Amino acid sequence: MTGSPVGRFEGRRRLRARGRVRPDWPDAGDRFRRLFDHSPDPAWIIAGNRFIDCNAAAVAMLGYGDKRGLLETHPGDLSPAFQPDGEDSRTKAERMIATARRNGQHRFEWVHTRADGSCFDAEVTLSSLSLDGREVIYCAWRDITTRKRDEERLQLARTVFDNSSEGIVVTDADALILSVNPAFTEITGYSADEAVGRKPSILRSDHHEPGFYADLWRTLLETGHWQGEVWNRRKDGSVYVQWQTITAVRDATGRVASYVSVFTDITNMRRNEDRIRHLAYHDALTGLPNRTLLMDRLEHGIAVARREAHRLAVLFLDLDRFKAVNDSLGHDAGDRLLREVAARIVASLRRTDTVARMGGDEFVVLLEPAGPADDIARTAEAVIAALDQPVDLGVESVRVTTSVGIAVFPETAEDAVSLLKQADTAMYAAKKGGRNTYRFFAAGMTEKTLATLRLERDLRAAIQRGEFELHYQPKICFEDRRPCGAEALVRWRRDGNDTLMYPADFIPLAEETGLVVALGDWVIEEACRQIAAWRAAGLGDIPLAVNVSARQLFSRDFAVRVIEATRRHGITPAMLQIEITESAVMADPDAASAILSELRALGATVAIDDFGTGYSSLAYLTRLPVDVIKIDRSFVIGLAEGVENAEIVASIVALGRALGKIVVAEGVENDEEVRLLTAAECPIGQGYLFARPMPAAELTPWLAGRKDCRTCADYDVRGCGGMRP
Repeated sequence: MTGSPVGRFEGRRRLRARGRVRPDWPDAGDRFRRLFDHSPDPAWIIAGNRFIDCNAAAVAMLGYGDKRGLLETHPGDLSPAFQPDGEDSRTKAERMIATARRNGQHRFEWVHTRADGSCFDAEVTLSSLSLDGREVIYCAWRDITTRKRDEERLQLARTVFDNSSEGIVVTDADALILSVNPAFTEITGYSADEAVGRKPSILRSDHHEPGFYADLWRTLLETGHWQGEVWNRRKDGSVYVQWQTITAVRDATGRVASYVSVFTDITNMRRNEDRIRHLAYHDALTGLPNRTLLMDRLEHGIAVARREAHRLAVLFLDLDRFKAVNDSLGHDAGDRLLREVAARIVASLRRTDTVARMGGDEFVVLLEPAGPADDIARTAEAVIAALDQPVDLGVESVRVTTSVGIAVFPETAEDAVSLLKQADTAMYAAKKGGRNTYRFFAAGMTEKTLATLRLERDLRAAIQRGEFELHYQPKICFEDRRPCGAEALVRWRRDGNDTLMYPADFIPLAEETGLVVALGDWVIEEACRQIAAWRAAGLGDIPLAVNVSARQLFSRDFAVRVIEATRRHGITPAMLQIEITESAVMADPDAASAILSELRALGATVAIDDFGTGYSSLAYLTRLPVDVIKIDRSFVIGLAEGVENAEIVASIVALGRALGKIVVAEGVENDEEVRLLTAAECPIGQGYLFARPMPAAELTPWLAGRKDCRTCADYDVRGCGGMRP
């Protein structure tokens, strides 16, 4: 094929001269050529399924230099691989051409590709023609990219309008509703038919102050924009709050043509904000003010009392038996009890007084204003009497009492923090005074009492603060001076100070308050963790002994808690030795024997600590399920001072060997004591002669330097008292 198809019209002129072309089309080829070449719309000639000619507009639209690179191309070659409907471009192009041939003309939309790879939308018209007896397709393009973009924007706007979760209202310049979206109907209850043609005032709730809407319109007319909270009324009559934005839309002349209002129902958000605000200042369980709100009211009350020269009293209440109820009946019962206590306290006071829950079983009453001391005392007595009545918890009726401490402004303190501290101190004094009573704070309270009260307060928080730590004192085999375990001893780094507190300074108070159970559980947990850590460090299985108080021993599920701790850390129970004093066992021998038997059955070992200082009979000792007897240090220290102590030690060792118990001497401080203990056939000792108690960070390298350390595998705690060879 030579030349362009349009050029063949020259041949038609020649044929016309010979009479083969109709004479009523003079110069038709020239006119077609001019129209084709100079058409502002891109035009093509398609023969078969390929472009065989195109005009300059087509070349320009596609971004090519000339048409040579375009001829003999398939329409699919100038298109992306697929059209928007997903059909292959080549296949679809051939189908469109076939349709035009069949119908004479076909119009459709198409996506073409420019020389630079960019795409554009075109409206394509295919017309079937006959040139020189040959059927061809005349193809005209029109770039509709802008129109498509506008259509897409309109469709997007419609989609947003219809699917937005925000209500949308369009009004005319006179505020008559022209259109609403589905979200408007969902929020307000009014359908589009019910709203169109009416004004948005159908939603007005009369919740706002007079002048609100006048200010709204003034701002809207001046600035063309307004936003804020609006309280409206739904069709069903319920009131809700919405966040609304109104924008004026102007025409080409600058006049307001319409208003568009977009709003969101924020009723739930406001309700949640109010609840969060309430929870920030109130106790979730009782609904009473919390510490934050109490401090705010207390500081305000002090300012008023100072200005008006009247008194103010703070009563600090602590329930005396709440923990026992909580432990025995469960937390649900404890919560019901606290709610009832709160209600009774409130009922005992004036409406002007404040009751706050500080947390746990502690409450604070703010008497504002307060009368003379006798009136304050009568109020305290009324509260105590109200609480000293049975409370029906469903499963059981219980009684709790309360201890009350009182501090008065301005007599004892002039600021909120000091008043609370003084009332707290006085409350502890009331507990010391027998409970179920009250005490006024007085400067005469001794420093010792205050120190004890502060110690208890700090002790309660010390476990959560991580202030306790364990130090470890090795046990040594006298035969070869090799370590065969250690005893874990608790220390308290109070308030993060460098100075450590020893058990004698805080364990008695922990026993008295019941905190010793939680503390003892922490000691067992930490000891198990350390045993596992030493094993992971390659030091082998190093048994640890932990001291257990009578209160902890007799606490619920003690043996189970011990074994669960060993399992959590992946150690065998045999690596944990429970040390209990002789006097603790004799507090309830039968119960103690049952618990110790359970421990041994589960794999732990048991030691009697401070043996010889209690009141157990030798006959009873033979029936106790223990593995180790520890000789009290008071007998060891006196070994070199007289025959009596030496005979006692020898008797204890002989008894232990006869009963198949290991005997360990405590408080060994010199070589002479080792010699005498060895002579008495005592196999193991611990004391300052070998090593002082030290933290794990120091004991670990100490043990690492003794690779020949005895382990559990070497030490037969249930044997005759010796070491395995």
